[in-house]
Amino acid sequence: MKRKILYILLTLVTATAVVVGLFFTSEHLMKKENPFVRRFLPHHIDKAKYLDLEVNSYYIAGLTNDTVYLGNYTAPLLITAVSKDLTAKVEHQIKLDETQRSFRSLSVQVHNNEFFVSDGTVPIIYKGNTQNWSAHKYMQAKVYFSLLQPLHENAFAFRSQQAKNGEHILGILNVKDTTTFELYPTALQKQIDGVFDTDGQLVTDSKTNQALYTYYYRNQYLVYQVQSNQFTQGKTIDTTTLAKIKVTQLANGEKKMSAPPHKVNAKTYVYNGKLYIKSELLGKNEPKSMWQQASIIDVYDYNKNEYQYSFYAYDHQKDKIKEFAINDQYFFGLVGNSLVRYELNEQK
Repeated sequence: MKRKILYILLTLVTATAVVVGLFFTSEHLMKKENPFVRRFLPHHIDKAKYLDLEVNSYYIAGLTNDTVYLGNYTAPLLITAVSKDLTAKVEHQIKLDETQRSFRSLSVQVHNNEFFVSDGTVPIIYKGNTQNWSAHKYMQAKVYFSLLQPLHENAFAFRSQQAKNGEHILGILNVKDTTTFELYPTALQKQIDGVFDTDGQLVTDSKTNQALYTYYYRNQYLVYQVQSNQFTQGKTIDTTTLAKIKVTQLANGEKKMSAPPHKVNAKTYVYNGKLYIKSELLGKNEPKSMWQQASIIDVYDYNKNEYQYSFYAYDHQKDKIKEFAINDQYFFGLVGNSLVRYELNEQK
């Protein structure tokens, strides 16, 4: 009898050890060895609600706990504030403290109760408050930029181009009594030309005051660490380490893409330590039929450089999610002419 009991206990212990070992092995494969196998959470976002915006020229300029702020590419100084339940929509016309300036690439970012109007080709930044939507000149003629995001009080993350060769470079801008900036020439890694191959999206996390830059054409992202004042590198779950693009130089010296690019990461968003990426690639054993129904959102803990899970954001009237934003309760997305709101379910 004692031998039987010992044998049963030994079998249970061995079986448990095998299961635990398989679990941790799968976790290691998922997070470290990168076989491009996704872990999908069922119904991570659900209960979709739509608001018809009538046109598709909107972009998400900011998100607070109770309001989605939409900018408009065709009316750059018009902001539309939409309540979180999608029942109220109010338009605000931004008033600048000067009216005689010509702009080429005007954009608006709403950050808490402040907003910033910027054009990196001038270059200039205006600052205002969402209570009256009036903005004053905040920074002028200090640094040119192609991308700009508020980081924390008086600080911005930006992308510019090096004067000597036109290659992309990341920087941090501080606007106080005197305006200063710092460039990080080794953050972006050149593979082909330093321009197209380093193209990507710049976003900032309002919870952690960190900036992230995600490459469009390779499986990498960069995280700005405030304490160390440097960019660290992370990897996405797919296996595209080298940008699959072709660049040719024209007779006038300009460069252009000579073939359709192989995009890896489309739109990104960061919130409370998590990086959300709309992926352009199918993973192993994923049904192609889902590609015609939904977009895939991959989620990472960007400070640990770990993949966590994925979920589907479904199409609406055959249109895919163009961009999105997330807070503690909801997933908001622009799809076709509509703004969609999903309820966000916590990971189990």
